[in-house]
Amino acid sequence: MQRVWKAFAEQKIDAGDTERLIFGKTVSKGENHSVTILLSSQLEVSFLEKFDTELVQFLRSELQNDHIVIRREIEEIKDEKKLYTSTDIFDYMVKQNPDLKDLKDRLGLDFDY
Repeated sequence: MQRVWKAFAEQKIDAGDTERLIFGKTVSKGENHSVTILLSSQLEVSFLEKFDTELVQFLRSELQNDHIVIRREIEEIKDEKKLYTSTDIFDYMVKQNPDLKDLKDRLGLDFDY
């Protein structure tokens, strides 16, 4: 399954960045001839729909199975805080490396506008 998925991705080498994003996703063989693609958002589902029919035909041909169907699953990211402001980003980075706060103070930097 993984080999066929990579072969399809190689065929789409000229695809845009958004479509190439889909090819890096996790693909697994499911029950009842299904292929499950694990996506991050509904937006990625819409990108997949652009070549969904072509993908199904390719999988059916290469795997010699006319019953293959594509299932899309959206994985939910739990408890992940979005970092929107420069202060949020800096605070996150300080948690990773406390020396950044000292460096900011020494250089007299101010991230608040």
